[in-house]
Amino acid sequence: MNSLPQHFVYRQDVIDFLTVSVQVCGFLEKIAEEDKVEAVEKLTCLLPMLYLKARLLDKPDHEHDDYVETFSTEDQYEVVRGTVAALLGSDDTYLEVPVEEGRYGDVSETRFISEQLADIYQELFDLAANYRTQETAVMNDAILACLEEFEMHWGQTRLSVLRALDVLRNDREFSNSED
Repeated sequence: MNSLPQHFVYRQDVIDFLTVSVQVCGFLEKIAEEDKVEAVEKLTCLLPMLYLKARLLDKPDHEHDDYVETFSTEDQYEVVRGTVAALLGSDDTYLEVPVEEGRYGDVSETRFISEQLADIYQELFDLAANYRTQETAVMNDAILACLEEFEMHWGQTRLSVLRALDVLRNDREFSNSED
């Protein structure tokens, strides 16, 4: 017997996505406590789950009259970015061919794992904070906003950073590093 109300925001697939989102946020907030190699290992497990859970969701219809509130601050972004950058050191950077350049583009950009993870953190933090309001319409539109940002931005960002982390994870020199 299901005791949750029958609304989109209480569906099991939505709760699963929210659960993984909160796990990712919590991990990034405490990543300084992790060993560098273990942090990369855990991220290469969490990020695919996040992507899968987001991809399995249907976008709900808009319900709320106001914009979805943002709760994340620049200070939070900077703490996550700075902590990840300090943990990864010189392994924080990677080269990426922007999607806009096409599949076979020859232009690459230097990206930072720390910045990409901090961007994703902000989206997920805002989702979780809007869920804490316990207002169904706000929660619904927070899911909608998060999924729209996933499609436009952080879904690709997550794939890009996962590829960079996977390269590190499989690099024997990284795995055997002492820092």
